[in-house]
Amino acid sequence: MEAILTLVGILGLGALLISIYVFAVAARKFVSDDERKTPPFSAASASNDSWIPRNREDRRQNRAKVQFPLRVNGELVLHDRRKGDRRAA
Repeated sequence: MEAILTLVGILGLGALLISIYVFAVAARKFVSDDERKTPPFSAASASNDSWIPRNREDRRQNRAKVQFPLRVNGELVLHDRRKGDRRAA
């Protein structure tokens, strides 16, 4: 029994050390005030090569109107619960 408790204690301590390391790396990478880095949503970061350019045509413009009542995943939807234009904001 004492060996099991020792093993659980060692594994718990190892998990604690790993979580401290992960937190420290994340804090250093994302929270630090290093002025050499650009903020993730700035104009300078928009030129990043890993970003995929968005298509000018909106993907929701060519969608056909939905006729109610309709069945979605086996459930009957009687009417549209959305009010107004949700994209107007």
